Amino acid sequence: MAEHISEPHPLPRGHQRRIRRERTNTVLGIFGAGCITAGLLILAFALFQFFGTSLITRGHQTVLHDQFSKRLSQAHITPSARTLGPARSVPATAQAAIGQPVAEISIPKINIHFTVLQGTGDTQLEAGPGHYLGTPLPGQLGNAAIAGHRTTWLRPFWNLNELSPGDQIFITTTQGYFRYTVTSQIIVAPTDVAVLDPSTNATLTLSTCNPRFSASQRLIVKAVLSASWLPSDTAPVTSTSMPSATTQPARQFTSTGSWVPALVWDYRSHCLGRMVAEEAAASTVDLPSGSAPLRRCSLLVLPRGFASASRVDLIKHTLWGR
Repeated sequence: MAEHISEPHPLPRGHQRRIRRERTNTVLGIFGAGCITAGLLILAFALFQFFGTSLITRGHQTVLHDQFSKRLSQAHITPSARTLGPARSVPATAQAAIGQPVAEISIPKINIHFTVLQGTGDTQLEAGPGHYLGTPLPGQLGNAAIAGHRTTWLRPFWNLNELSPGDQIFITTTQGYFRYTVTSQIIVAPTDVAVLDPSTNATLTLSTCNPRFSASQRLIVKAVLSASWLPSDTAPVTSTSMPSATTQPARQFTSTGSWVPALVWDYRSHCLGRMVAEEAAASTVDLPSGSAPLRRCSLLVLPRGFASASRVDLIKHTLWGR
């Protein structure tokens, strides 16, 4: 006798709609959770780029400052205020090892003070402004070049665009204390390495990405040596004096993993910058005669014998608009 198999009863129409709705809600829930997760990851990355990288750079700067302070002491470059004399260049010296501190730079108008290290690779620029390999050190004859990030890693050159002819840049090396006067500001393509061409006098070139958050261009500030103080100076030569780039406390902020010291260090740095800016505003500076007008650099080939690393680093450090 054949077994009778009954047909399944169809589900009520309302029940089918409820199942489809539940499936749709599940898919939408998964999609929404994915969007929220992606948004949180992007937010975390942005916070790290703006704040996390700054904390890392502060730690590097503390170590570099302490190392360079010892070298300045050994070279008899005292941290007291110095009286500047006429512009005098110093002899060329052997290039420092990559990653070693070579100078301290202070720009009162934009309230910055950083220790400069040798090299412009990613690792060096994450620790602070870097000195281009193959260019002379500040104070020496020729075109000394320094690069720095603009939007991340403590943003040393964030406000570099605010510099204009006549503004002052102070640099301390183990050979002396030097004041440069800004002569021009130009914008060039990332591949335009003519800004690193050697010069017959003591000049300074500062380089960073332009505009902010982009690497499509480079912002270049040119300056010329206008005053010097050398360890051999025993008496004031002129009445123009400026506080040293090493007048800040011997011990700087040391990273402990807490945000409290970072806030304290920010406040101390801001106060120091304002003090230096007020003293700078009290002095008058004359532009050297024959200053070059603002213009764009032309694309030139690097001279023979020029360090190839400088050409590579100049292009490489602008790739990410940092």
